[in-house]
Amino acid sequence: MGDHMAKDRKLYLNERTTIRDVAQEAGVSLTTVSHALNGYKDVSEKTRQKVMEVARRLDYMPDEAGRSLRGIQKKTIALLIAGELLEEDPSGIMYGLTSGIYKVAQKMEYEFTILTMPSDKQLKISFGQICKRKKLTGIIVYGLAMDMPYYEQIKNSEIPCVLVDVAMDGDNVREVSADNEKASFEEVEHLIENGYCNIAMLSGKKMAQVSERRESGYKRALEKHGFRVREEWIVDCQFDQSTAMQKAMELKRRYPGIDAFFCASDGIAIGAIDGMMQLGMQVPQDVAVAGFDDFTVSKYIHGGITSVKQYPYEMGVACANTVVSMIDGNRVPDWIPMEYKLMKRTSTKAKL
Repeated sequence: MGDHMAKDRKLYLNERTTIRDVAQEAGVSLTTVSHALNGYKDVSEKTRQKVMEVARRLDYMPDEAGRSLRGIQKKTIALLIAGELLEEDPSGIMYGLTSGIYKVAQKMEYEFTILTMPSDKQLKISFGQICKRKKLTGIIVYGLAMDMPYYEQIKNSEIPCVLVDVAMDGDNVREVSADNEKASFEEVEHLIENGYCNIAMLSGKKMAQVSERRESGYKRALEKHGFRVREEWIVDCQFDQSTAMQKAMELKRRYPGIDAFFCASDGIAIGAIDGMMQLGMQVPQDVAVAGFDDFTVSKYIHGGITSVKQYPYEMGVACANTVVSMIDGNRVPDWIPMEYKLMKRTSTKAKL
């Protein structure tokens, strides 16, 4: 009765449960509790399960400072967002990526943290410093552009590093991405096969590798089918919908013969469609529009926007598995390719 009252009083006073409390409740020594919680093999599975059950029931949390002093430090991986964190994520990429990484981290009993490091913050603290300050064991980087301070620094990363949609030489650097060049080639070829001959490209931004790759696929498809690549028909839209609307209108006014837009993202595609509507044109009757990334809303807009579907959750899982494998010292290929699917919809309907 007295023991239960003491426990109730501890909870009431919000006092921290100690390792001594766990040992007393489980009927084992302090050493046994410590070894059980930290995975030592000198504790039987039955005893370990009993200690774990008691620790959960008493809401016991190990003291991280003490663990660190004893050389017991939990492994931590981070998702570093190398840019501004947007208010909305219509592509679902950020949520899917984060969810996939978190799932693996949880399963592998890794700590997981998210860092936001736009270019101005990258100038204040180096990549190596942020990794050391956060005591990271591995890191996954999303949104890295070639003009960012971290771009060159990451090449010399001292810890396992996985980049999303970016290839880079470096002993501790690997890439996870879909084959953006091949997917873009297939989408532009789909436009050509449906009768479109004058295809312009609304690109993302020049300093993003993913834009380069999608532009490369666009050019290769045109060249394969004997069409001239017109550089003046390729414009950057900064992955911005309103910019895309203006650029699409300008191109169509200047070059009325353009009959299709290949867009580096669905946000750009939506902007292009809005621009065509402002000009009194219809999609695809007057001009076809194809996007990339397959936003959730894309299937519902204007009868459906043709796009390349990616799988962000699976990508996050692959990123986390890759960085964990690197941490474990396994050999990992430079590039881990992800699946994609060309979603053919009304916006690129075949010409009559």
